Amino acid sequence: MDWLHCNQCFTRRGSKFAVSSCSHIFCDACIISQQCRVCGARCSYLPITDEMKPQEKMFFMEPMKLIQSRLECIMQTACFQQTQMERVTAHFRRKSVELERRLKEVTEQAYRQLSEMRRENAELKKHLSEMSREMAELKKPLSQRRVCSEENVHDGKTNSE
Repeated sequence: MDWLHCNQCFTRRGSKFAVSSCSHIFCDACIISQQCRVCGARCSYLPITDEMKPQEKMFFMEPMKLIQSRLECIMQTACFQQTQMERVTAHFRRKSVELERRLKEVTEQAYRQLSEMRRENAELKKHLSEMSREMAELKKPLSQRRVCSEENVHDGKTNSE
């Protein structure tokens, strides 16, 4: 890290460094109090070591390495999300095919039932028409009804008697 230097004395080598909570870097010799010697803010100091947390270390990484590590993370994230999208898309495609197949079956069954009902309706209409004719005939007075042929009726009795 050739850019790392104390923000007070500007030394770059041979010293341990710390970063202040107000984002200034100091060598051990320049840390005198809890007050920043650059901006005057009250602050705390974090030693710059290999034991820092990853979120703290990233500020001291070489930019290209940082970009590379972030790109790897982004690629893993993108691949994971892509796989999840492909899985859900495949699921809904299968579901769609199944629903279309079922819809076709139900539609065909409904058309068969409709055809059967139409046939049955036509038969019922024919039967209703016959029954209406019979009822109309029965409502007529006896004198107006169609009489059976006279050869079947003799003196109020049929030939079979």
